[in-house]
Amino acid sequence: MTEATSKLVRSKCALRSALGLLLALGQAVASDTPQSTIHFTNGDWLRGTLAAYDQSGGVSWEHPDAGGTMQFNISRVTELTLDGEAPDALPPGNLCEVMLVNGDHFRGNLTGTTEQHYLLDTWHAGKLQLARKSVRKIAPLPRGLKTIFQGPENDDGWTHGKITNETIGESGNWRYHNGGFHAKPAASIAKDLKLPDRSRLSFDLEWNGSLHLAFALYTDTLHPISLSTKEDEPDFGGFYSIQLNSYSVNLLPVKKHEPLTYLGQATLPGFRNETNSHIEFFASKPEKMIAVSINGKVIRKWTDHDGFVGEGTGVRIVHQGRGAVRIANLRVEEWDGRFQEPPTQQIGAGNDLVKLINNDRMEGMVIGIIDDKLQVKTAEGEFPVPLDRVKQIEPATTKTILDMPLKQRVITHLSDGSQMTFVLDRWTKDGAEASSPGFGKATFRPESIMRMEFQAHLARADIKTIYRVQQGDTINSIARKRGASVQAILKANPSLKPGQLRIGQQVIIPLNK
Repeated sequence: MTEATSKLVRSKCALRSALGLLLALGQAVASDTPQSTIHFTNGDWLRGTLAAYDQSGGVSWEHPDAGGTMQFNISRVTELTLDGEAPDALPPGNLCEVMLVNGDHFRGNLTGTTEQHYLLDTWHAGKLQLARKSVRKIAPLPRGLKTIFQGPENDDGWTHGKITNETIGESGNWRYHNGGFHAKPAASIAKDLKLPDRSRLSFDLEWNGSLHLAFALYTDTLHPISLSTKEDEPDFGGFYSIQLNSYSVNLLPVKKHEPLTYLGQATLPGFRNETNSHIEFFASKPEKMIAVSINGKVIRKWTDHDGFVGEGTGVRIVHQGRGAVRIANLRVEEWDGRFQEPPTQQIGAGNDLVKLINNDRMEGMVIGIIDDKLQVKTAEGEFPVPLDRVKQIEPATTKTILDMPLKQRVITHLSDGSQMTFVLDRWTKDGAEASSPGFGKATFRPESIMRMEFQAHLARADIKTIYRVQQGDTINSIARKRGASVQAILKANPSLKPGQLRIGQQVIIPLNK
């Protein structure tokens, strides 16, 4: 960026240093203000609109206060956040959840295989041919289960409630921005999401500071209930309160005229050092069961032996005002009672592993799909397996198959919660043209993309390595592990905040000088 451009941006476009999580928290954003944001390596950011991108010219950015299109070299850009749209429903098919060896994940209809590929139909990029050895897991989803809600796209239809609690502080509001709800002061938001008798509710959670959230499931009341004075509240039906904080998760059945008794607590080791997680709540009225999963692992299952107390079909989310919080990619689905599991086959295995829902296993090669049956070739012969009996496929894999140059690599987050890593070749209003060793070339729908993390700034000559933050990490522990000083790491990562590391975050480890 030139000095003249820098002055223009700083004076007219309100370029400022801030955490991405806090972008929408300080004040409401006017409806005519550009909702997309470009972030720079020095921590500055700028609202505007992505006009175009190509590898030679970099990012073309527009802002109402700028005289023309601004050009930014991607070596100075860390990410773009975009105003994406909720996904379209795929036509009926063999819907699966797919995980790649690099941690990327998405949903698509599994349509077939070739000797080298799995074939999928996706809403964000159409038909994809995935290299077999790039796929970590394919988990077929049960047919006939409905997705009841996916979003949010705005806060229309949501009820904002006022919290009156002296220990929490002044009540505020959840605010919608770029596909998620944000809150900093204490706030309540609720909606009748028509929770079915068996439900799966999932979302991505980001936070800054101490985490204190309460989720009311199967509530018939959209305004918050003060538990300490619940007998003085207007009449309400029973509900379950899942209370999530930086150290533990608790489940509390709540009914009027009945004492409050926790069903149990699950401790969360290392959770206080994290700043983002994927959370899932599972519920089954017939089994009187509630469960919580964090980052794909079931943390605790509770059975309410006194009977399922939930009398409504709504969800209420209460932020208790101890830090900034963002909830995005909220999805409510019917659930068949089965929990998914992480892959267990080691990367580098030579055969495909097919796990069935009765816990049987088949080892060999998946050779096709015929009449909704998975064709599996084993040492004993070829066997057709109905897809509704398959828990998951864990293909033969290669660890380095998805390696891409840092200077060209972009980690992309989609509006349905998916993540895809690729080389961004070109962006126009008609499509995002991308390439990857995993899927070859594809064109993504621009409106499907919520955020792009550019990796070019990590390829500087003074970088020793790139470290990905793991559970329990601190700046001090990373410095010790990598033989660098805390001061050098902070200098190499200007936007890094010591108390706000998140799992998977990339940290530059500089060369010792």
